[in-house]
Amino acid sequence: MTTDTTTADAPADDVATRREEARTRILDQLLGHDGQSPLNPEGLRVADPTFTGHGCPLRLDLTDGARPTGPNTPIAFRDTVVETGTYEWLFPDLTAYAPSDDLIEELGAPGGPMDLNPPTPPKKCAELGEKVDDKYLAKPVGSPTGPADAGIPAGYTYLGQFLDHNITFQADVTFDSNTIGDTTNFRSARVDLSHVYGLGPKTQSFAFYDNLDVGKFWIDPNRDYDVPRNPQGVPVIADPRNDNTIISIQIHHAFMLFHNAVVDMLKGSVPDVALFDTAKQQVVWHYQWMILNDWLPRIVKDTVYAKVKAAAETPGTPFLLFNPPQDTPVALPLEFTTAAYRLHSLPVEEYRLNHTTAGHLFNFRRPFSPLRTEQVIDWHQFFVIPPEAGQSQVEPQYAKRFDRKIIHAFLQMPPPIDSPLTWLEDSTEKEGLPDGNPYKDQPYSPLLSIAIRNLRRANSFVRKDKTKGLPSGEDLAKEVYAKYNAGHDPYTPKDFGLPNGFDHVPPWYYVLGEGALEEKSDVGGLKLGTMGSAIVGEVIAALIKADPDSYLTYNSKHSANPWKPTFGATKDTFYMSDLVRIAGLV
Repeated sequence: MTTDTTTADAPADDVATRREEARTRILDQLLGHDGQSPLNPEGLRVADPTFTGHGCPLRLDLTDGARPTGPNTPIAFRDTVVETGTYEWLFPDLTAYAPSDDLIEELGAPGGPMDLNPPTPPKKCAELGEKVDDKYLAKPVGSPTGPADAGIPAGYTYLGQFLDHNITFQADVTFDSNTIGDTTNFRSARVDLSHVYGLGPKTQSFAFYDNLDVGKFWIDPNRDYDVPRNPQGVPVIADPRNDNTIISIQIHHAFMLFHNAVVDMLKGSVPDVALFDTAKQQVVWHYQWMILNDWLPRIVKDTVYAKVKAAAETPGTPFLLFNPPQDTPVALPLEFTTAAYRLHSLPVEEYRLNHTTAGHLFNFRRPFSPLRTEQVIDWHQFFVIPPEAGQSQVEPQYAKRFDRKIIHAFLQMPPPIDSPLTWLEDSTEKEGLPDGNPYKDQPYSPLLSIAIRNLRRANSFVRKDKTKGLPSGEDLAKEVYAKYNAGHDPYTPKDFGLPNGFDHVPPWYYVLGEGALEEKSDVGGLKLGTMGSAIVGEVIAALIKADPDSYLTYNSKHSANPWKPTFGATKDTFYMSDLVRIAGLV
């Protein structure tokens, strides 16, 4: 077993010690100790902890309790604003390609060409798929030196989903016809944890914030291993979509606990009135750094990632494809939201939650229902977490490689999928499987197949010439390869082994399979290919760079004293393994 050395320094042996060490680092940064200028971009007054003692912290009041106004209002006093976004075409002049519904169903139905592990007949289509062979898993090759060569531990599958829920929410999308001007993104598209924080405690103190412990999320003391829930078991959180799997909801819970831990670190050194906003800023900046430095290098091709990271961290340097402005609502490219960032090839069907509980992803519990104690995740099973002194390294589970095949369970998902309500009127309408399918005489529900949903949604968007659909994968690849020097021509339907009738490659299908073709692997790619890497990497990095409140924007204005992560086990780093440690979950 090789060890992911992204957090190579030996961690502290208990949560209290880890948090005290992190508290010292963050206060040094905020207060400007060790000869550094204080990290205080918004004029926030912070009490130096040397002025406190004997359990009696000094609480400073800002401006004698008066609320400042005007354009230079400190971040702690800004009113919460609900910001929404919209969508745009990354390549508006390309021609649409929209394969027919029949072709889509032939490709994306259970038992069809995209089914990785169909039940072997005479088993029924509705039964669980066969076990996924280890050769399809995104395990590291050799000894990892950092995230880029450390494979994709299974937890990152759901961190990726968590990020998706952060930046996009199409509540009014249909599978028939969507126009850019009429389709709203009910997210700001900022990488800002808005799906965790909601509108903040000033507005939603009645919802999921603690009204007694200032600045914190409320966690049910009788069920502190789960997010708060109402009497029906529905989560009381900013985005209930995060409860659609037993893993994603526990990632949401980890972020809530991480925020609460940061609040505890700042108490006594930050006035109560600014406690929440100061903690949130640190949590969001660590999250942004982690997305850019822990998540993206695991899935984005190395040569593409190097260019993306350089553009992200260099003020004034544009990205090659996507450069949203800072001063207007963000328009997300449809080529990203409906194709490139639909990474549904990563999940596997069975997971080990802890040392005693294992099973099928959809069989642990009904979505949007409470966790049981035996379902609490041991995060060593999902991320590479350096061992405590005297303990051995635990090998995590791994995601599936990128490939144009996805697990059988995702081709017949159990409702509800997106919310506690079944909002798609025809999502459970059944029909016969396509001709040639091994389960032909057995009924299924097309819109419960992730593949069919993705491909039909891509077909629904209206272009400026009134045609519908995204560009073909080949046309998108031609544009991207010209800028990223892929070293080969766009792949063809024949290269992808598509069924007869596909004149071109659907862009989502192209993204799933491109990496394996570039790596010349018949078991899937360890990373996305050039086109998928460029679109995914650029959009996510550009969203952070274009955010006026991001750490990248701060650093562009304070190059002599840039912000760096302080909560990692290794200096100036922060990974998911660090987050669950600070949250007290390992």
